[in-house]
Amino acid sequence: LSILLKPRLPPEKLALITLMAGVATASSIQQQASVPVKLKWPNDILLNGKKLAGILCECIPNTPPVVIVGIGINLNQSTFPEEIKDIATSIKLESGNTLNRADLVLSLLKNLEREYENFLQEKKVPLLQKWTEKTDMFGKIMTVYQKGKSLTGTATGLDQEGRLILQTPDSQQHI
Repeated sequence: LSILLKPRLPPEKLALITLMAGVATASSIQQQASVPVKLKWPNDILLNGKKLAGILCECIPNTPPVVIVGIGINLNQSTFPEEIKDIATSIKLESGNTLNRADLVLSLLKNLEREYENFLQEKKVPLLQKWTEKTDMFGKIMTVYQKGKSLTGTATGLDQEGRLILQTPDSQQHI
């Protein structure tokens, strides 16, 4: 599923759209499949430690900017190629249930609309709090790859712009 958004936001807030879409997607999966999904920063949704869904956002710098939000969810696959079968899963593989794609899309569109409006108006529970409630990655050791370099540390949280905070063994925090 891909949707087009035209947010009137400062550039530093655009990256938060990926997190917003993750919250909406996780909520829809939980509502429709009753499975315990977890968010993994910045754009994955896991089920039993395997990748169930992914989100990819592309920003086109117009006035206002345009953000294309692509969401892929593995619903009813019963097999995966050998090279990813140990790291990918589907709702059918994990729960034994076949989901109706149209029902999930309808739920997803409703949740996206609600989360997007709340995000734009900063209403109700703040986005970063919602995202944090749907993850179990904080306190775990992670390696992040950026610009050809790797950084390993303990994930401690997100900053106000949705960037992952890692604490390295030398007690320094890196964003």
